[in-house]
Amino acid sequence: MEVAAQVAREELERLLGSKTFSTSESHRRLLQYLGEKTLAGEADGLKEYTIGLEAFHKPHTYDPRQDSIVRLHMGRLRQKLMAYYQTEAPEAGVRVSLPKGIFRLEFSERAAEPVAAPSREWIWRGALGVALVWALLASVGWWRAHRAQVPAAARWSRELEELWTPFLESKRPLLLCLGTPLFVRVPALGFFRDPRVNSMAEAEKSERLGAVRGASDILPSYAFTGAGEASAVYAVTRLLAGHKPEMSITRSNLLSWQQVVDNDVVFLGPPKFNQQLQAAPMMQDIVIEANGIRNLKPANGEPEFLEDRIVVGPTAEGVTHALISRIPGLSGEGDFLVMGGNASPDTYAAAEWMTSVARAGELTRRLRGADGKLPQYFQVVIRVEFKQGIPVSSSYVYHHGLKR
Repeated sequence: MEVAAQVAREELERLLGSKTFSTSESHRRLLQYLGEKTLAGEADGLKEYTIGLEAFHKPHTYDPRQDSIVRLHMGRLRQKLMAYYQTEAPEAGVRVSLPKGIFRLEFSERAAEPVAAPSREWIWRGALGVALVWALLASVGWWRAHRAQVPAAARWSRELEELWTPFLESKRPLLLCLGTPLFVRVPALGFFRDPRVNSMAEAEKSERLGAVRGASDILPSYAFTGAGEASAVYAVTRLLAGHKPEMSITRSNLLSWQQVVDNDVVFLGPPKFNQQLQAAPMMQDIVIEANGIRNLKPANGEPEFLEDRIVVGPTAEGVTHALISRIPGLSGEGDFLVMGGNASPDTYAAAEWMTSVARAGELTRRLRGADGKLPQYFQVVIRVEFKQGIPVSSSYVYHHGLKR
């Protein structure tokens, strides 16, 4: 049923004044801009370039092919709209949505949530069982509400096929390993984390945890993950759900050596979260260190080290680097894909480059050799800028093709 213009305007005002949108001026500005254009009947003529100029005040030299700010914020806006109606206004009579592929807001009366196909539900049950953060819960709600509207073909491309071929054609099951960092649990006090340590032996020596080491009981806990890791596992399962039937999810602290041997594995999160990655010999020219990316074999013009800069405080922002590594499995059997960095947004940014049609197009173009083929194994460094824990922009820095 068509929603009256005045009712639509009132719903927009409620959204703009909500807690969900209170933390993001850019999303409020984008929502207001799209709302005005939609109600004026001008949204169907909008282009990405126009939105960049008018909503984000980009210069006239702005090139959407090189700067993905509009696409990134469109995706975040869709997620925020879904989160608002799930948590803050579940009983709202009118709902605002932003269908993928267009720049026009849709106003509709609340309807029953569509039910996902039973054949795919096992993936989401697994994801929900291991990702104990709001980001994944919001993502699952988004997936259920939009799955019927976005056909699988719209999320797939030839370039994505090339990136994922080793896993899709493999006869081995695919295991997604969700990085779960160590928290120290002190009964009657709560949970504590020093981001520089990820084992109890290190925790015992941590100066940051010194204030709680005098407690009678200090217990390890791997019950939580970062929003970036949760968003990444959602992005990968959403992409591969119709292409790789033998797929499952586990937490890094529960991953066994037998699983590593028997499966192709996608590791989501910093290598320090995964003991097997630290212990196993790996083919790599580039490694993640405590405060940045180290290039062990720099080519001409490549930096030996890229430092991460994280702003300490409540803003949760910084400029960091993500590393994507497709490498052979143990003893050369199967394949590993490792995506992560020193900050949780790095994992999500890396996953976007491996699951987004647009990002995959650029990544394969960068990786493609003179023979027109992608290297079987490679490492790619991505620069990530994040604000409020959300990657707002990312760009290719350099890559190495790896040989056995």
